[in-house]
Amino acid sequence: MNAPQITQSTQQRITTLALNVPDNLNAISQSMREELIELLQNSFMDDACDAIVITGAGGVFSSGGDIRTPRPDAQAVARTVRRKLDRLQEMVRLICHAPKPIVSAVHGKAYGAGMSLALACDAVIAADGAQFCAAFGKVGFIPDAGLLYTLPRRIGGARAQHLLLSARVVDAPEALSMGLVDGVVPPGDLLDTAAAEARRLANIAPLAFSAIKSLGTGGCNTLEDAFLAEQRLQPLLALSHDYSEARTAFAERRKPSYRGY
Repeated sequence: MNAPQITQSTQQRITTLALNVPDNLNAISQSMREELIELLQNSFMDDACDAIVITGAGGVFSSGGDIRTPRPDAQAVARTVRRKLDRLQEMVRLICHAPKPIVSAVHGKAYGAGMSLALACDAVIAADGAQFCAAFGKVGFIPDAGLLYTLPRRIGGARAQHLLLSARVVDAPEALSMGLVDGVVPPGDLLDTAAAEARRLANIAPLAFSAIKSLGTGGCNTLEDAFLAEQRLQPLLALSHDYSEARTAFAERRKPSYRGY
């Protein structure tokens, strides 16, 4: 039986999932994708988990897709690539539509699909010395794992296009200045800072959080889309326990206790 490629721990209701194949720079193999999908799904259903932090072990986040696997014969190439993309996309889809906050804690390299994984999260906290690189073109690929969508949303279309075409390395200070990451901290503070950010995001009422995420990943492309979403969702949310609880907690000057319905 193969050893797990991702470790899991939960402290103070924050679950940390750490990619854990440091001798391969935490490259995202097919088996790692399957593991992460399963762990994410389990965490979504875990009442003891309020939010999730994704990081990497061994001083590196992830070098990207695992290209050490044997190359199939010519007839099987397209089929193999589609199968791998299917699971990679499902992994990112789960993160982008997650009902709970997910924060990436990046140290070392976040290259290729590793960069895509980090940027799919609700917040990105980087350690000093972290590096980001959309290196797909250097191996003859286009960006995958949703980076063509997530990168422009973070830093703008023209700047994203340049990073994708140049495949240049962006260090942590520049990443912060362009909005690629949400914070840069000393390496020793990375996981605590990421957990604190995850906990902050978990203070949002769960139904509202899920709705905002879903709308942000394609539901509001125009002003009129936004207006229609407001008309559709706001009346439903006004009937929820969490909205009533928030109003009561505000009046009583206490922290609300959300239940997700």
